[in-house]
Amino acid sequence: MKRTLLIIMLGLISNSVYSAPELKGSPQDLRGFLHPAEKIVTISGQAEERAYSDKAIVSLVISTEDKRLAQAISDNSLLRDKITKSLVTAGIQQDEIKSSKFSSSPQYGWFGSKPSSYKVVNRMAITISQETQLKEIALVADNHIEVELSDTEFKHTYSDEYNDKVKIKALKKVMKQKKYYEQTLGLKLTPIGIRDSNILQQATRGAMILDEFVVSAANQEKSGYATSVKGKRQGNSSSFDEVKYEANLSVDFKVEQ
Repeated sequence: MKRTLLIIMLGLISNSVYSAPELKGSPQDLRGFLHPAEKIVTISGQAEERAYSDKAIVSLVISTEDKRLAQAISDNSLLRDKITKSLVTAGIQQDEIKSSKFSSSPQYGWFGSKPSSYKVVNRMAITISQETQLKEIALVADNHIEVELSDTEFKHTYSDEYNDKVKIKALKKVMKQKKYYEQTLGLKLTPIGIRDSNILQQATRGAMILDEFVVSAANQEKSGYATSVKGKRQGNSSSFDEVKYEANLSVDFKVEQ
């Protein structure tokens, strides 16, 4: 009787051992089986803000030419001094007018290897904050055949503040979605990570068109192709157009029941 009972007990133990599931797989698979991964959801938010540019950097190219290099350099320097004094008188600060180092290039004639003349080119970059100052620079380009208005770059001096502003705005949208999901699905979402991408600052299409308009209008006026050009804006309104700021934020949340 005792022997029969012992055999039955051994059989039960053997069956319980062999009926246990067999674990196979890589260490990562086993960790996932023993410790299931946390449920993570990602919520994204996008925001945009627009502001008007409050500064512009206007570039003038000054070119002088003469048979003698020294004279070409002297003429270029004297003209730049004259332009600087004129702009300062018009209300532009001296330290807002920058000149690059000059470059000279020999101009060869049809025959012979000796240059027939020398050309000296210099660029002036003037930072302005008012439309009236842009008008003074345009007058300089109109009054001197050696001067050409080559480029206008618009800037917004409060870029850091607006970058923070769009990020806060995008984050508020994320948290609003979070609250909605929690109330609707009866979940608790705990933030565990945040990713900010595509924090952009760029000129609007209107600003880029305005830049092309200012330069092309000045060049046409100097070349005689147009006797009058009407701008898109009139009166005392600013000619500095918009800058667009964009932010895209993604926040990872841990899902808790």
